[in-house]
Amino acid sequence: MIDKKNNRNLYAILLIILLVTIICAVILILKNYGNNQHHVRSNTEEAIPTFYLHGYKGSADSGNFLVNSAIKSGASKEVLQAYVSSDGKVTFDGNLTSKSQYPIIKIKLEDNNNENIEKNAKWIRNAIVATNYQYNFEKFNFVAHSMSNKSFSYYMLNYGDDEQLPKLNKEVNLAGNFNGEVDVNGKKLNIKLDKNGKPNKMMDDYKELRAMKHHYPENKVKVLNIYGDVQDGTNSDGRVTNVSSHSLKYLLEDSVASYETFKVYGPNAAHGKLANNEKVQDKINEFLWNKELNTK
Repeated sequence: MIDKKNNRNLYAILLIILLVTIICAVILILKNYGNNQHHVRSNTEEAIPTFYLHGYKGSADSGNFLVNSAIKSGASKEVLQAYVSSDGKVTFDGNLTSKSQYPIIKIKLEDNNNENIEKNAKWIRNAIVATNYQYNFEKFNFVAHSMSNKSFSYYMLNYGDDEQLPKLNKEVNLAGNFNGEVDVNGKKLNIKLDKNGKPNKMMDDYKELRAMKHHYPENKVKVLNIYGDVQDGTNSDGRVTNVSSHSLKYLLEDSVASYETFKVYGPNAAHGKLANNEKVQDKINEFLWNKELNTK
């Protein structure tokens, strides 16, 4: 009778241990899921998403030419639309899977005619944070067109060295108006660059951005600066002067791993047509993913 009683006690203890183990395992799984909501990747290659941001008054379809060319090149298969409301709330259209290696995130600002660059920079941050919460990544690429170049510059100025945020990996600047446009209030700017790329005249925003280089991950970011010349005598893409676009170099100086420029010419180099220019598309795909269009 004593042995049977001991056996029953042993079985009871083992059953309790088993139940406690199962309960602890379930709690741990639920805790990790609830806290992180992150996809787990089975592969060892690092996932790096690429964000695209439209210019002034851009729509949800802005950047489709660039995005579609990336998909055709085979660089990416998944696209996520991130909508940022006028109060900074981020919602998504689409989903990313755990196997997505180089997903594309198109940012759409609801307040798309907002010229408050500081606010736009904050909305960029919100989009990156919201995406990271769902997808979990340490590095990202960014493609900016027109006014979004300056918005992203202010993002780097304000948040580039924030240890809680993913780090910039590659940056594509398309038709960037870093130091003025063709004219301001009808007055010719007549800005020139010296041998070091320093402008002889600096707009107020440009002066503020001079501190931006200190917020870049030192010598780790690769930059591609693309601009167009419609060849009408203005040395511009019809809206932004080449000098203004090329003024980015002096802002970055030696703080990046590499800085490359790419200039296109002719009617298809106009400000609003650059994203639809196949030479531009190929150059961006090659720069970001070492890919060219499969259609060629």
